[in-house]
Amino acid sequence: MGTVTKRLLATVVAASTILGMSSLPALAAEDNPTSSSDTVNISDVNATAETRALFAKLRDSKAGDLRFGQQHATDEHISSTASEGDVYEMTGKYPAVFGWDAGLALRGAEKPGSGSDKQANAEVLAQNIVDADAKGAIVTLSAHWYNPGTGGDFNDTTAVASELLPGGKYSGTFNEELDAIAATAQQAKRSDGTLIPIIFRPLHENNGSWFWWGATHASASEYKELYRYIVDYLRDVKGVHNLLYAYSPGGTFNGKADGYLETYPGDQWVDVLGYDEYDTDNSADDSNAWINTVVKDLKMIGNEATNRGKIVAFTEFGRSGDRKFTESGTDNKDTKFFAELADALAKEVPNTAYMMTWANFGGSGSGFQSYTPWKGTDGEKDFQDFANSNANLMASADNVDYSNAPTAAAQTGSARIVTPVNGNRVTDTKLTIRVKTEGVRYSQLDTASAVVTTDRGQSVKLTYSCNGYFTGTLDLDEAGIKLDQSKLTLTAQVKTKDGKTLAAAEDDGSVTVRLGAKPEAVVGDVETFDTYDSDAELQSVYSPNHTEKSNLTLTDGLEGSKAGNFHYVFANDSDYNGFQRSYTPKQDWSGFSKLTMKLKADGSDHKFVVQINAGGVTFEAYPKIDTTDTHEVTLNFGDADGNGGDFAPASWDTSHAGTKLSQELLSKVGSFALYINSNGGDRPTSGDLVIDSIRLDGERDAYAPQETPSTPSDAELQSIDDFSGYADDQELRSAWGNRNHTEVLSLTDGPTDGSKALRFTYDFANGGWYDVAQYLGGKNWSGEGTLKLQVRGDGSNNAIGLQIGTMEGKYFHYDIKLDFEGWKQIEIPLVGNGSLTQTWPDDADKGNSMTDDDLTSIKELVFASNKWNDESTGIDFAIADIQVVPSDGPSTDTEATKDATDGDMKQDEAGDDVKDTSADIANQDPSTCPIADDPSDTADTGNDGNDGNDGNDGSGNGTSADPSAQSGKRTSDAAKSAAKKTASENLSSTGSGIVYVVAAMAVLLLGGCTAFIVLTRKGEAGQR
Repeated sequence: MGTVTKRLLATVVAASTILGMSSLPALAAEDNPTSSSDTVNISDVNATAETRALFAKLRDSKAGDLRFGQQHATDEHISSTASEGDVYEMTGKYPAVFGWDAGLALRGAEKPGSGSDKQANAEVLAQNIVDADAKGAIVTLSAHWYNPGTGGDFNDTTAVASELLPGGKYSGTFNEELDAIAATAQQAKRSDGTLIPIIFRPLHENNGSWFWWGATHASASEYKELYRYIVDYLRDVKGVHNLLYAYSPGGTFNGKADGYLETYPGDQWVDVLGYDEYDTDNSADDSNAWINTVVKDLKMIGNEATNRGKIVAFTEFGRSGDRKFTESGTDNKDTKFFAELADALAKEVPNTAYMMTWANFGGSGSGFQSYTPWKGTDGEKDFQDFANSNANLMASADNVDYSNAPTAAAQTGSARIVTPVNGNRVTDTKLTIRVKTEGVRYSQLDTASAVVTTDRGQSVKLTYSCNGYFTGTLDLDEAGIKLDQSKLTLTAQVKTKDGKTLAAAEDDGSVTVRLGAKPEAVVGDVETFDTYDSDAELQSVYSPNHTEKSNLTLTDGLEGSKAGNFHYVFANDSDYNGFQRSYTPKQDWSGFSKLTMKLKADGSDHKFVVQINAGGVTFEAYPKIDTTDTHEVTLNFGDADGNGGDFAPASWDTSHAGTKLSQELLSKVGSFALYINSNGGDRPTSGDLVIDSIRLDGERDAYAPQETPSTPSDAELQSIDDFSGYADDQELRSAWGNRNHTEVLSLTDGPTDGSKALRFTYDFANGGWYDVAQYLGGKNWSGEGTLKLQVRGDGSNNAIGLQIGTMEGKYFHYDIKLDFEGWKQIEIPLVGNGSLTQTWPDDADKGNSMTDDDLTSIKELVFASNKWNDESTGIDFAIADIQVVPSDGPSTDTEATKDATDGDMKQDEAGDDVKDTSADIANQDPSTCPIADDPSDTADTGNDGNDGNDGNDGSGNGTSADPSAQSGKRTSDAAKSAAKKTASENLSSTGSGIVYVVAAMAVLLLGGCTAFIVLTRKGEAGQR
């Protein structure tokens, strides 16, 4: 039966079903229905048939069905002959699951992306998904998104989560990232036009503190709402219906569901219950202890998945740190690791759908990354045995057979407050409230009933816009509500036309906000514990490490009204427990000479660790806990250079061995942490420390950075690197390892007798842009006028991409064209140079030249290959004698003026033009977002694989006929192109005409010509 015919029959059946409906789906406050063999409890009730089939296949996994996966399965490898990846070279088979990082690939920072054109990268990534599908592999995408607020990378933990939601300062920037995800998914098609289902895993490992979406940087409420927004935007606004959504905190949870579910967004937004955990301890000969910990957690997650009708997966695992596969390929412990893990999962958690390890990036030294053995290593034979032990572990045609597609279970209608988020601070007297409905069609809503009430008696009328969103404004001044640090609770209420109230998405649906800006913290009070109202508030500030959040609680104060109780348990995580607090922005502790605290120890004589990360270096001190009395602990920082202090670099931070905790480093404190390390022996395996009044003391003059020279004549020549100090390639790579890609580097002869140079040899195997960098740590180049370096060209007509990064996060780019051979001196003016311009962040200053202010704190110097010549197969250049030299005269800040028409501009308080990065998808003009109910019941998805792109979500909340209108001002060209391409390929013109006839009949039967006019308008817009 033809595709168009099947669609026609599905449409007629849907119309008949609707005519026979006498009631709406259940709207009571209850959990979503779980799946049965005939249905799937999927987040997108309009998911394509293939996506529903994949869901069912993975959900119904049993012993023997476990699949093995790897990130960059074929395009990263360690063996020089592994053209299809190390796994394939060893086994002749591909992993059953392929992974890529969409966040990095779409910005060109990782394969298969290259360059900054997101549209081009979306097309390339989509083609790689097609290739993986053809090989018999399921595809999963993660997203190491750069920080949308600062432009820093994913480890820039500046808090931005709330500002990415509708109306947020950076929502437009974040929407561009989502647009590129949509463009990728909508272009990932088989040759017959069938959309390939993809598992999308955003915001992973959020219970750790290393990502901007992680613990202490985004509250549990902010995380859940951001995750929901991602799904709502892709599914409801962009009309993407071939994604499954995976939630994947990092381990461990000691088998307790409360910790795992603390940030769970809800069944309406999640399909895969995932889990990430790595084995880093190389002390044991086997992996039994680690596997037991993993199994304990995954059993809990597997039970939750079964109860919810969801999928369970080991979404990220591997051997890393000390336990990683060695660079030599020899002396690896427990080479049966993969088989042992698979056997344990098959026995204890048989419904585990897949286990996914990371990429064999290779590299060298401390930057070497390997997650499977490779050809010729001591683990090869055992890995081959593992791969051959079960056909389901590896890729196959059956693995991607999506012919069995159950229907989607109906969703429970719900309404929730999207913004403000629970716990947010309100600083504007005009409070905009946004409410989102799910699981109910627009025609079922009594829009006039929608209100938000407060616990102080106010009622705010809401207005419907589109995509299920309502908005309203509470005027705090008119309501007599002051910004006085008190709390205000908001509750949404939306009814259907038959008088039923939509259930809350979570708990009772109330959101409590704090009125007024957060009081400015006193730097000297590191932690008093007196400001927290509850354990949950305390735990939201500290990130647990090898322990559970619940092990840090409030107790009676030793000095103030409250203290912190640190409970440790080594039976679960045998080596250490800890809690860390991060500071954004960094704090200046240089005006103090010591740290004090009140401590009531437990007499255990374990190792108590007080840890400070200052200037990027981790320092530790170790107060004794061999008594049980309450006493004051004093830890000295030492003199201005750090001499005579109690802190030393952490033993594992070998790159900073011998560094002193100077005042300069203390001026940039990024985190503070407390740990308890097991000292073993017959000491207790659990206990408690009570800690209070952690303060800075011993005031002194704070560190003052070197003053900017008043004239260029005050500056002196600075040698950045003449390469003379490196004994071998390894030392060179260590110094230039800030981007990890050091395998392309080696020492070579310089331009003069006896001199040395950095040689960069690269074959474009990882894309045209491949970079190395040296960290400069805030060097002051004030007054310097020119960057000078010797360059040996290769005549390839490619370019060296030179970038100068500042501590403020700016990057300035200059290209050195390699249209010459031999050595040549290059001189690059630093200030006012129209060829050395800001490329990041993407703000109003993008395209401008460096200024004197930019020179005050240089973070790193980057060299990269920049492929300009498409016919070349590689690049081979050398760099020698890098230095900055003073200006001959005063510099002139002749910045390149950016055209104000390049992007949307607004003015800041100073009247300067700045780029508008905001967006409010919840407040679109309804005329640009016509409301069109899905002409089928939300539970009826008897469609084939290609009819899920009509822009209607299962809630019937409608989308714009033009997806570009939905992104506000910030929709990328990639998304527009993908939408046009999807529209043009979705139906033949003949089939479209037939579909309109049947659709017209169905809609007219349902209630008249108005709805049909809307359908017609959508058709004219291309069914995007």
